[in-house]
Amino acid sequence: MIPRLSIAPPDRQIEPAARAAFGDALSCNGNGACFNFDADDAMCPSWKVTRDRRHSPKGRAGLVREWLRLLARQGVDPSAGHGEPSWLTLPRRAWHSLRARCGEPDFSHEVKAAMDGCLACKSCVGQCPVKVDVPAFRARFLAAYHGRYLRPPRDWLLSLLESLLPVAAYVPALYNGVVSSGPGRMLLRSCGLVATPRLTGLRPEPSLARLGVKTATPDAIGRLSPEERGRSLVLVQDAFTGYFETRLLIDLARVAQALGYIPWLAPYKPNGKPLHVTGRLAAFARAAARNAAMLKALETSGVPLVGLDPSMTLTYRSEYRSALGEAAPQVLLPQEWLLRALAGRARPARLGREFQLLPHCTERTNAGSAADDWKSVFAVFGARLDILPSGCCGMAGTYGHEATKRDLSERIYQMSWAPIVARAGRQGRLMATGYSCRSQAKLIDAIELKHPIQVLTALVEAGSGP
Repeated sequence: MIPRLSIAPPDRQIEPAARAAFGDALSCNGNGACFNFDADDAMCPSWKVTRDRRHSPKGRAGLVREWLRLLARQGVDPSAGHGEPSWLTLPRRAWHSLRARCGEPDFSHEVKAAMDGCLACKSCVGQCPVKVDVPAFRARFLAAYHGRYLRPPRDWLLSLLESLLPVAAYVPALYNGVVSSGPGRMLLRSCGLVATPRLTGLRPEPSLARLGVKTATPDAIGRLSPEERGRSLVLVQDAFTGYFETRLLIDLARVAQALGYIPWLAPYKPNGKPLHVTGRLAAFARAAARNAAMLKALETSGVPLVGLDPSMTLTYRSEYRSALGEAAPQVLLPQEWLLRALAGRARPARLGREFQLLPHCTERTNAGSAADDWKSVFAVFGARLDILPSGCCGMAGTYGHEATKRDLSERIYQMSWAPIVARAGRQGRLMATGYSCRSQAKLIDAIELKHPIQVLTALVEAGSGP
């Protein structure tokens, strides 16, 4: 008779608190849907380009499962390490980092290598049958990992980016001169960053004020008549379109005005997404709470909140919801608001000009009908829109600006986007919704893809509006 083994199954060896904290990793049932070879499908870009299973959602979930099991054997609870480490622990973290550089083994480094390859595009969340959320458990892992090891300078720069850009916008020539100069590029590369974008030289508040757009406050909106409130919307700023593509934000306001609406501008506060991506979860929670409190006060006035960049806007539905629950504000994508604004307006019997769209991969996989909403909007403007099948552009926010990941970022772009942009990019009909996607095409192919809002602005000016 074979004796019954007393060893618990691997997941049962993990402490309940850790299982609860990393449940989105442990939920992986090994179905392998992420082992997708289709270059024009969003999930999973790092797996597609490396063909290394460690760089797939299934591989990363498996590594985290083993990491949690090993920590449980040592009596360590990683779920307790999501706060910012105290400066008093700096010598200890520096010592551990030095020992790691000298080759001291730690399974955490293997997990970290796999997490570093993740673009945090969230395609796994939308396409995995069991909704394995790699960016979520990746952020929690990084928070725990950097409770023991020092963060690289790159992480600090990225996490401060949203706070620094509004200040830099007052001296755009100085900022652009530094990031474009040889010494400036060398300094940034030494900190782990490359291909730094330039500021437009415009600041959102004064630029929009010239169009008559006022700063939104609960009191100001509260003084509106019911009719004015019904024709109002609040534009929610994000650091990237606000300071690197300011004219796009201006165009959104112009389109709203052309449709008879009154745009307002929400005061700028950091969204916090870079903090989440780098695993600074405590700092993210504080930034999200401050921003959400301001936006929620505006939301209660009954005026819709509208974001511009898909990745930043969808943060309010995912990371904010996880951190704040019902306190998270409801922020619409521009096409979602446009569909509401255009409700009841006649659609031309015959569609004229044709355009093509490459949606942001987070938007394509996590926002349901977002791509089809753009088709409906363009139809009201008398234009035909084709949504092209495509994978990831490889930029994914700040991922493609990290020196150690730039090569991988460009290889991901070559798999799907490069052929599409080469075929249609110079015809002036190809658009992209993601700021990072447009940046990547400009960096690699020197082609400036338009956002759908920019095309709608041109259609309105040409008299093609509804």
